[in-house]
Amino acid sequence: MFSGRISQAVASQIEKKISENNDLNSLSNSELANLAIEFVGDAPPSHVPRETVIEILSQQPEINSWRENLKQKAVEAAKNKVRNVANNVDPRMANMIKQQFGQWLQNSGLSTVEITTKIDTNSDGMISRTELNNFIQNLSGTQPPEWVSETLISILDKDQNGVIEVQELWDYLGAIGFEVPVIQEPVTEEMVVEEPVIEESTEEVHEKDVYEDAEWSDESEIDIDQEIKEIPDIPHVEETDTITQAEQKPAIVVENDNNVEELPSINTSIEIGIEKLHSTRLHREAISVIESTEPGNCTIIVERVERTLMVMDSYRGGMTVVGLLDNGPYTVAVLFEPNYNDQIETLVGKKISFSGALHDWSSGLRQAKLKGSNLTL
Repeated sequence: MFSGRISQAVASQIEKKISENNDLNSLSNSELANLAIEFVGDAPPSHVPRETVIEILSQQPEINSWRENLKQKAVEAAKNKVRNVANNVDPRMANMIKQQFGQWLQNSGLSTVEITTKIDTNSDGMISRTELNNFIQNLSGTQPPEWVSETLISILDKDQNGVIEVQELWDYLGAIGFEVPVIQEPVTEEMVVEEPVIEESTEEVHEKDVYEDAEWSDESEIDIDQEIKEIPDIPHVEETDTITQAEQKPAIVVENDNNVEELPSINTSIEIGIEKLHSTRLHREAISVIESTEPGNCTIIVERVERTLMVMDSYRGGMTVVGLLDNGPYTVAVLFEPNYNDQIETLVGKKISFSGALHDWSSGLRQAKLKGSNLTL
């Protein structure tokens, strides 16, 4: 498929990554540049953002055709591999693996959505062999043998096309007692109010101008202060008065005709970070927001307590509390180390204080996870 503009070794590495993920985001900047040389004719200028390069390359018909061809080859290879494994595994062994996997899932305490998010890490609706292996390793603590993962794929992959679709996973989870989300019916044409179409003039863009005509400026953050306003005329408070952290937060209101609804404000670095996380679309964007957020002192009203799962550091075996952070507006999950377990089990309904730092973001649940320490009641 490659014309020889780039080395065979580089071409093979690029094809291997795309065959496994079918995602240009999996390529390094150097590999993206080589892909551009092969299909566009030239590497992008060094100042062009990575996201822009990926967007431009994903719009090239030749690249899309090449990716589709690789995808079909990968699917066919996966079919053959799964078929061979399924034919050679003792049915009793396959049934034992199926039961063990189901027991792991039931003991994990995760919901269907949480399991899906943990397995389908790139949120493409397809579960690859690598994603399934990583999930099993996180659950069991060991890397599964290849024949085990292949057997699970043969069990979950109902249509035997070599790929586990999210719906196939949900069918399996529903069969072992999990509550499965209901997909809403699409909106019909009768329900859609058409907007007037504004015609825009288009100009042909020469292939060599594909990078120069792109818009490189970063998207600006949405200022939430444009949508809300503080209550005016905050009364003066004497220095001798004692004010708690919650009382120091300026109240925010949203006016709706004659009704005024008070909303919690967003002040701390962690709250601002969570606000930004709600606007992220890519995993690396969420990681960047988390890394730029400062830790701080927090409070939480505990709604429920859970076992901490899927971590490998000092928080493994600990407890997680879920509740309203700093009097709102965000509900978060906070991980604590095992030495707090006895204390945490009695905290439901109570307000606690701790030192917290943003740790993870669940795009499926739209919920942030924090790591906590210095727990006090």
